[in-house]
Amino acid sequence: MHPFGKIGRAALAVGGALALTTGLATSAQAATGTFSYVRADTHGVVRFDNPSDGFCFALSGQALSVTNNTNSTALLFADAGCDPNAFIDAAQPGQTRDSGANLPTSVRFGG
Repeated sequence: MHPFGKIGRAALAVGGALALTTGLATSAQAATGTFSYVRADTHGVVRFDNPSDGFCFALSGQALSVTNNTNSTALLFADAGCDPNAFIDAAQPGQTRDSGANLPTSVRFGG
């Protein structure tokens, strides 16, 4: 076996591991800050600190209003699974939104 073949494979393995690690680091980003909502059923306040972008969070009790004090857009949905067909509204960073007739049941960040 030629010695350059082993070196080449080792370099390829190191490069692949670096690419995989970098890819995972960028895909697991989180919004910085706090998202909160007022539950429709109890009127209690629920908070999410530094929520992960791209992850769907269920809003237990539905949301009467939301306050997005993160650096990421919060997408609000009428279903529990963030179905794009159930999109209601978006709360931009620093924005408070009162719910209308459709109460949000889930939220996803990074819109």
